[in-house]
Amino acid sequence: MKISAGNNEEAVSEAIGFIIIFGLVLTGIALITLYGYPMLMQQQSNADVRNMEQTMVVLQNDIKSLCYKNVPYKETSMQVSGGSLAVVNTSGTAQIFTITGLTTRTFNPGMLLYDSDNQDAAIALENGAVIRAQAGGSSMLAEPRWYFDDASDTLVINLIALNATGTMARSGMGGVRLKLNGTETLMDENTVGDVTVTYAPSASNNFSKAWENYLTGSLGMTKSGNTYTLSGVDRLIVKKYDILVLSV
Repeated sequence: MKISAGNNEEAVSEAIGFIIIFGLVLTGIALITLYGYPMLMQQQSNADVRNMEQTMVVLQNDIKSLCYKNVPYKETSMQVSGGSLAVVNTSGTAQIFTITGLTTRTFNPGMLLYDSDNQDAAIALENGAVIRAQAGGSSMLAEPRWYFDDASDTLVINLIALNATGTMARSGMGGVRLKLNGTETLMDENTVGDVTVTYAPSASNNFSKAWENYLTGSLGMTKSGNTYTLSGVDRLIVKKYDILVLSV
């Protein structure tokens, strides 16, 4: 049986067309895998970090309720994705706040710390402030409750100490219960004059830039190294609130 040349040419054309289309499909898959998937993962990681920023602000508001509204405890459900949330006790933090008026007191704050798996970002709730840290610096997302009353020249500093009953690291769905474990007035001094606040960061968690922007900006302190000075203070009040973190 004789096969015409036209039929042969049609079969070859269909094979070539199939190979071309198959090659384009493979190229598309390769481009998506090479460029699209990393971009998708980056977007997901950014969303996880933004969600944790909002969660930390919620926890900050819970702490404010405990400290200033006489609420016995607060409980918050949360989704921790793309990283882990841990409690670093006051005894385990190298960060030190030193406050000097007529006398001097030092304070280790402890913190709630979220570390992202896919980014160099970390979100911390330290001493009543929500801070985001990345390579090259840090910024304060929500400020602590420190204030200077111009009418009476009174500086009020509220220190928040965070501790957990045991080792706590969380990822996925879970909850955190916060309890006010005690309150103490560390300093109540009159006719003070100059008040200095020194922030000594740790090597692994350096939030110096965030605290610098807050102390020099919101409180109007002058900076010299890691020490910040506010002049003309007639009364200095420093209160410490001990917060116990319980996982549920």
